[in-house]
This record gives sequence, structure tokens and C-alpha cells, in this order.
Amino acid sequence: MSEILPTGDPWGRFTRDPRDPEVSGLRAGDADRAVLADVLGEAFADGRLSREEYDERAESAERLRTFGDMLPLMDDLVPATGAAAPPVRRSGPDLEREAVKAYERKRRDAWVESITITLICTGIWLAISFAGGWNPHFPWPIIVAVIAFADAIEKSASRDKYVAKERAKLERKVRRQQRKELPGS
Repeated sequence: MSEILPTGDPWGRFTRDPRDPEVSGLRAGDADRAVLADVLGEAFADGRLSREEYDERAESAERLRTFGDMLPLMDDLVPATGAAAPPVRRSGPDLEREAVKAYERKRRDAWVESITITLICTGIWLAISFAGGWNPHFPWPIIVAVIAFADAIEKSASRDKYVAKERAKLERKVRRQQRKELPGS
């Protein structure tokens, strides 16, 4: 919810702009319902919706099917004026390729970081153990290694999740750039 401010514009966060009549009949996805949930949650936190209103709209948001179904839930919370944001192609090959490259970079960095941390801790442990003759202490670098490698393993095992996150970030970036290029911006 931190991305939406009371004066902010959430329209650009949707995969397609719900205000656009051409997409009103298209089915909305989970990501779009999540944006709507953020808007409702922010309105409730600001005191613009009572608990009952929030609960009612949140239930409706979970059941909605199309982009057009979103507008009645938001019409008194977010100004609908301004130019509709152009849709971002979710499956563009360049966008997908960039998302995969960003994921692979993060995965590689996680492995390098894990190895580096483990080697540094093992070096410290060996130095302490050799100080004053060989007197091995509790092998605590094993604990550090398990924690460090758990993150790298999780990133490697959850490829689709991380690629989707990177794609969403890139789509937001493209939408922001497209809004800057609109006439009158």
C-alpha cells in the first residue's frame, strides 16, 4: 500500500487502464485486483471508507471479473480525470528478456554473496582456532552458511516468481515513461 498516496495516481499501476472503454469488458488479473485492494486499503486507512464500506468493496473486488467492474468500486476514491494510461504489453519479448536478465543477475549475486560471506566467516573461524595453537572452536560458520545459502537456493528455485516481479517493475517503468511522453505532460 505504500505506493499509493491519497493524492497519487494508481491508474498507471494497472496492466490496462480500467477507465479505457475498449478494455472495460476484458477480464482483470490478480495483479489488477491487488492494485484495487491497495486503493481500497489506503482509503480505509485514510478514513475515507468506513469498516463496513471497506469490507463490502473488498468482497466485491475479490469477485470482480472485468476491468469495467473496478470503476464503481473506485469512482469516489480516485479522480478518474486525466489521460488514460496506454496499455503495456505484458508479454513483449524485450520486456520478458530484460526481466529474465535481471533475475539471472540477482540470482548470480545471491550465490556470490553467499560464497563470499561463508569464506570470510570460515577465515575468521580458522584464525580464531589457530590463535595460540590449534584449538578448534564451535564451527559457527556453518550456521552463517546455511542462512546465506538459503537465500540463494530460494532465488534459484523460485525463478517464475522473481521473473514476474522483475517484469512488473519493468512494466511500471515503461508506463511511467509512456506517461511522460503523453502530450500535455
